[in-house]
Amino acid sequence: RKRNFKHGKASSPEFQSWAGMINRCKNTSQKAFPRYGGRGIVVCDRWTKFENFYADMGERPIGHTLDRIDNDLGYEPGNCRWATVSEQNRNKRSNHVIEYNGEKLCISEWARRVGIDGKTIRRRLDVGWSVEKALTTARYESYGSKVRLAPKGNRP
Repeated sequence: RKRNFKHGKASSPEFQSWAGMINRCKNTSQKAFPRYGGRGIVVCDRWTKFENFYADMGERPIGHTLDRIDNDLGYEPGNCRWATVSEQNRNKRSNHVIEYNGEKLCISEWARRVGIDGKTIRRRLDVGWSVEKALTTARYESYGSKVRLAPKGNRP
């Protein structure tokens, strides 16, 4: 009760995000603990106090949640942001990140950028295509170790 009067934000989205962060990293009985605290993700000392977290992060924009920019680092200023669901989906550890021309993006982002289906890019890489060839060869699809032209109506 005293804590609620201290900052007046106990029911705010920011407080809920902060409490979830603390729980994921410190509460061993929390379902998500193995993916956070259990693998060494920690909350910096400064952010163990909600007031400091709020001062650094500010208000949570509508439709955003707390996201770590580098998923191998902990919760700390400079490594956290308020992100949309799609931004968070592109920032998952399970994503296949590809570097091309000095830029690192996940396959779904490259797919949008180059206009080739993400599954096609992944198949091309799986059968041994270079990143450059996979991202720049238009309208071809790879199947197993064979490469086949797309249906005639879809060719350039």
